[in-house]
Amino acid sequence: MVILNRSPALVGRVFRCSAPLISPLRRFPNTAAITTPVSRFAATKSFEPIRKSAYQKFSDKVKEATLIRPSIWLLSGITITILTTCSYIMAAQGYIALTDEETLQAYTPTDPQEIEANNYISDHPLVTSLRSNPTFSETRPTLKIADKYKHLSFTAGTLAGPGKIVVPPLTFVEDGGRSMVQVFYLGEQLCGHPGYIHGGMLATMLDEGLARCCFAALPNKIAMTASLTVNYRKPSPAGSYVVLKATTVKVEGRKAWVEGKIETLVGEGEEPSVLVEASALMIEPKQAATLKKIVPDRRLEGVRA
Repeated sequence: MVILNRSPALVGRVFRCSAPLISPLRRFPNTAAITTPVSRFAATKSFEPIRKSAYQKFSDKVKEATLIRPSIWLLSGITITILTTCSYIMAAQGYIALTDEETLQAYTPTDPQEIEANNYISDHPLVTSLRSNPTFSETRPTLKIADKYKHLSFTAGTLAGPGKIVVPPLTFVEDGGRSMVQVFYLGEQLCGHPGYIHGGMLATMLDEGLARCCFAALPNKIAMTASLTVNYRKPSPAGSYVVLKATTVKVEGRKAWVEGKIETLVGEGEEPSVLVEASALMIEPKQAATLKKIVPDRRLEGVRA
């Protein structure tokens, strides 16, 4: 009673909290079924369904979304596998017809423009110096694709021919994929603005060239472009000779970082003009090792994915 007299607020709280327990006794003084405080409360309280808060609703949506993710990952994995195996499957069916060495004997120019361009490139001091360097190997990679499939290739088919990439570019790759040099003659049908090569064409050349540069530096000699950054320095005139130079700057497992540029092809003692610069991250597909075991063919080395 001392506590109650000193704490009238506490008294009120006690009676308010105990009211639900006392009220059944007042209403049903002779009822023997209500024997415990819990059962008394249950007999007098009607329960309603619990309403979910906004946070709980959001959590349920997140849980539902996470159930979809495994299926999305599965479909993505299947798609990537199909894309990366395409080159190998086509190679088994004759898509890749020649080795790097065989491509050097596979081209005979017939058009006057082709003959002139091919002779100029073959006799240029840069090309002759690369041929005499034992650390570089020579090839014409676009000729590796069989003729009946060239219409399916963007660079070996669509962009190749008179007025475009007039002759198959000569390519010199340093041992281990450390660097690469390609020589092109770009015709008048590759323009954006009249008289100047389209920037997308130059980006395509860098995409292909930077990937090809690092092939030999990767475990299974194949790469896909993960990122490509292109900086245009000067307009590139149509109907001119250009050189693509690339260097593999870093390799970590299946990843290779490559830098490159396209510049004008000039004579000895002249300073070339840099037209475009680029950097790229190339990644070898995870399935490359397994697929190479399925289709063991040395012609597949350097296939552009």
